[in-house]
Amino acid sequence: MEPSFILALFQHGYKARTSTLYHLLKGKRTSSVLLYGFIYENLRFFQLCPELSEKQFNDILDNLIQQKLLYQDIEGEVQISSKGMELIDRDRNRLTQIDNYRFGKTDDIIWRLLQFTVQVVSNLSYANKNYVPLEQSPLYQKQVKMYIKSMPKAQLIQTVKTEWTEIFSKLPKDEADFFARQLSGYQQIGKTSFQLLGNQPKAFERYLLKKEKLHHLLTTICLMPEGSFLKKLILQLVQQNENKSMSETSYYLKKQLSIEALAQQRNVKISTIKDHLMELALTKEFPFEQFVSCETSHHLMNYPKPYQNWVYRSVKQTSPKLDYFEFRLYQIQKLREERELSK
Repeated sequence: MEPSFILALFQHGYKARTSTLYHLLKGKRTSSVLLYGFIYENLRFFQLCPELSEKQFNDILDNLIQQKLLYQDIEGEVQISSKGMELIDRDRNRLTQIDNYRFGKTDDIIWRLLQFTVQVVSNLSYANKNYVPLEQSPLYQKQVKMYIKSMPKAQLIQTVKTEWTEIFSKLPKDEADFFARQLSGYQQIGKTSFQLLGNQPKAFERYLLKKEKLHHLLTTICLMPEGSFLKKLILQLVQQNENKSMSETSYYLKKQLSIEALAQQRNVKISTIKDHLMELALTKEFPFEQFVSCETSHHLMNYPKPYQNWVYRSVKQTSPKLDYFEFRLYQIQKLREERELSK
């Protein structure tokens, strides 16, 4: 773990609780942790460091505070200093493609599936059956066989070739080369990512770089037109990163049911439905107007920005009837609108 990486997680400039950041990096999937990640634009680092110990994390923070790169207030919240921000500014554009929330659970599995598919299709194009497959597991073999049978052989070979050419054309040259050199095929053995990132002396830096490149590749594939062969190949594995129960709630959400009706339909607690809805609101298209009352919107529309500084208990003092769930949804909605405008 690099202190510079932890420091970068405070580049949003707001005071923040360090304990929640630790839980985010570890992958604790609660609504408060996910909301924290969204508010401070660190959700993409969810579960990036599952092996990180609390002592190691706190030691790094203490060191950054001693160097005056971070400072801590009397309530224990931490904020980046001007000195820390100057240090971050030199490398602000690093790691912008990492999205561990969306891909982290299955990214390596997806890449192995893509590599295996290329190997199979390449040897198929030369009618060669005498090769050692990269994967022996039914997880990969069954998936590849199913998709290979989905179209005629000549069409499959051309489709895979065309789609990879398109993907590589959309990636920076160094990233396209990074993935192309890992692919195996007819009379071709690919290199490992470790071999290609060997000039990076630190293991954590290699880990981050691999994630950065791989998640950019997966994002590129997911942006391909509906019906694309490679997109269909990986989509189910991408969806496995989502909370399965939340996805089921999302299905019923399209029926415009009330929270109570959703809970009854799913046979779960209302609090569970609210957690699901809040997580869906972070990244998916969401009907905010269905769950945020006009009264709540009217009360909050003139509350001073930035939205990141809003604290429920403080706002509630001016409106005792303010509902926590509606408050958070309104905050999420406004932050999403603000970030959309800044793109």
